[in-house]
Amino acid sequence: MAGKSNQHFKLAIFDLDGTLTKERSIWEYIHKELGKWYGFAEEYQKKFLAGEISYDRFCELDAQVWKGMEVEALSKIVRTVPFHPGIDELIGHLKQKGLKLAMVSSGLSLLSNWVHQRYGFDYSVSNDLLQEDGVLTGKVRIQVYFDKKAEWVEKILKQFKVKPEEMIAIGDSRGDFELFQMAGLSVAFNSSCKDLDQMASVCVQSQNLADVIPQIPL
Repeated sequence: MAGKSNQHFKLAIFDLDGTLTKERSIWEYIHKELGKWYGFAEEYQKKFLAGEISYDRFCELDAQVWKGMEVEALSKIVRTVPFHPGIDELIGHLKQKGLKLAMVSSGLSLLSNWVHQRYGFDYSVSNDLLQEDGVLTGKVRIQVYFDKKAEWVEKILKQFKVKPEEMIAIGDSRGDFELFQMAGLSVAFNSSCKDLDQMASVCVQSQNLADVIPQIPL
């Protein structure tokens, strides 16, 4: 599929954490910034990866660490997350070619909403930390499960009247399997997963997102 220069793409769907940002997880980034990772949230991740707790429970435990914090305080931390160089060039290129841009992230809407506005995305979905009067309640609304992105991809394709083969997917981890399976062209960017690399149309190992541009036939 990657070799079809006459392929007409209309939509690009991005993963966020580890793909657009240098950090693999905004959850982990916030915990580390607050000194709540080692001995705290790190243990929850180990239990989840070992199959001892569900994804819902994992996210609940993570969110409880921040209970009572002001949303604005967390937002300030989120806005310090480093992006990969070349993000402006890649997004500008896709927009100039007329593509719609979407994000499907199992991270946090505190980040995805900010990125959506900053870079002019057309659609984004992620997970919401619940709040009351600007204070975090310690609860979370899970919308995107890390390994279940297909339902959102289907909604996006329907909304923009795009066929799967007209979609480009860009991701970096095993959570992007479904995203890649549905795409006409899939780009593994600095992938942390060999299985994803094997599934991808193109693999790009680089610290600069602009290096993705020559790999996309537009």
